[in-house]
Amino acid sequence: MEIKIKKYAKIIDAGIALPEKVVTNDDYEKEFGVALPEAWRRALEERIGIKLRYVADESVAPSDLATEAIRNALDRAGLSVDDLDLIIQATDTPDYQTPPSCTVIHKKLGAKLKTGCFDMNAACADQTIALIIGSQMIMLNDDVNYVAVVSPYVMNRFIDRKTDIVGSVFSDGAGAVILGPSDEPGFITGKIIADGNYWDCWGIFIGGARPCSEEAVKQKWNYLRYIKRYPPDINIRHWPDLIRQTAEKAGIKVEDIKHFLITQVNKQSIVDTLKILGLPPDRGVYVMEKYGYTGSACVFFALYDAINEGRIKKGDYLIFTTSGVGFVMASALFRWV
Repeated sequence: MEIKIKKYAKIIDAGIALPEKVVTNDDYEKEFGVALPEAWRRALEERIGIKLRYVADESVAPSDLATEAIRNALDRAGLSVDDLDLIIQATDTPDYQTPPSCTVIHKKLGAKLKTGCFDMNAACADQTIALIIGSQMIMLNDDVNYVAVVSPYVMNRFIDRKTDIVGSVFSDGAGAVILGPSDEPGFITGKIIADGNYWDCWGIFIGGARPCSEEAVKQKWNYLRYIKRYPPDINIRHWPDLIRQTAEKAGIKVEDIKHFLITQVNKQSIVDTLKILGLPPDRGVYVMEKYGYTGSACVFFALYDAINEGRIKKGDYLIFTTSGVGFVMASALFRWV
């Protein structure tokens, strides 16, 4: 049996949601009771590019932010919840381990039975993988036309402020992208790589292998933990080749790509990646100064700003390239149609 492409898929629009509270680097000690060391603050602002973070109130669930981001994206796309055929939640900070938090979003949106949903987690690479899957679902199924990919992120909830200064990079929020059908290729191709040798470097190590217990909480396994040093150059060692391989799969040159939406965790690493590729830094989209590091949602924030600023023109190639601890890395190449 020959599998045929039913139609093409494209990005229609993006939406975001942010908590009310903003904590600047100046206000960090007042808010959290611990000062940012001067050397770290210089690195945070000058190299990493982060000057603030959004912090969700405890009464705000990740699904609340996700629902708001989807509604924002649907409004901008000129669509309604009833148009959605599929919702993919991509995050490592969902409402619950089970049931899937996409069902909570489904309920809050008032989506219909015909709108399927599922959760996925590849840490901060998951939104790119979800874009690939969502696009392929549209391309291979007559009954899937509109897909919402949404990534809420509330990592601030898992930071031990008294001991974890590095956690000051994290910001809460949600980003959503609406994918839809197209007469010409929008989604072109994608690629996923991984190296499980880094699974035990850092993470929130509680769950099936380490059940939540009084002792586990006492030892703070419910917080983000740094167990082994994560190589500081791991992204720039892999991002350039991943981008090159994705462009090669598409039959285009790297220099044909106009917009690079790369994990917003370190501005200098994005600049260095583009330099390795022989490209100017202005090919990158940088939003960490404006939003902080929103993890699974960060490149959706970058896309949202790029659309609002009119940077992306019809026919432009754009690539999402993201990293998640463990590690997993992914790229997705689109053409703006």
